[in-house]
Amino acid sequence: MKKMSRQDKLIPTREQAYFQISENLLGENRVIEVTFNNGRAHHGETYVYDHDDLHDKSIHHLRTLPVWEGEGIFTSSNNIPGWAMQTGLVKRIK
Repeated sequence: MKKMSRQDKLIPTREQAYFQISENLLGENRVIEVTFNNGRAHHGETYVYDHDDLHDKSIHHLRTLPVWEGEGIFTSSNNIPGWAMQTGLVKRIK
């Protein structure tokens, strides 16, 4: 029998309308559920991800972004960035 990984059983601890990775959230063990409600292409779509796992998997990319170097945060109110989706850690749930 296959053991369920932590990623297989994500239970949201924070719901919001934008994607976010932040140094301030690191270590809080947040599972973030994002439902875009901006009326654009991904309006009404919901995604879930483990913030700390995604941070750890993408920190090398984040460090190349000027906004990360200046503020330690990356947000998007339009979609989940391709680099985050490519990690396999962000799941669309509806």
